[in-house]
Amino acid sequence: MRAMRVFTLALLSSFWLGGCNLIQPLEVTSVEGLEKIAIGRDGLEGSFTVIFNNPNNFPIQAKGADVDVFINGQKVGSVSLPEAQVIPRGAGGDLALTFETERGALLQIIEANLMNFLLGEEVQLAVKGNVKGSAFGIGLSVPVEAEQNLKIQL
Repeated sequence: MRAMRVFTLALLSSFWLGGCNLIQPLEVTSVEGLEKIAIGRDGLEGSFTVIFNNPNNFPIQAKGADVDVFINGQKVGSVSLPEAQVIPRGAGGDLALTFETERGALLQIIEANLMNFLLGEEVQLAVKGNVKGSAFGIGLSVPVEAEQNLKIQL
């Protein structure tokens, strides 16, 4: 009886450990809509969509985002996942994310880039970080990185 329990435990452990290798990493194929930003009293805000290729035979549940927003290399805000979303298997799965700058960041952005804004020159908006998700209770992290040059005129 004891041998049967040990065998069952060993078998379950091997399936569990093997399952860790069965989840293939997601690939970010593109980031769309990063240029759609709004300037308001509280700073910059906007939304964008990350397009994934999920090579797994099952969907991935996206649960959070640990992604920062940068303007000309200076961190000014963060990205959030407005709600839990599912990334379906296969190509073309998308994930809607929103971003906003931190309080007081708009003044820093304007001070650092005033001439660029007045002359209508481009500034670089970048997002970098990880989207957190899970499948079958196993957590995973997908790197997201994108840059977009924008003309922001005051």
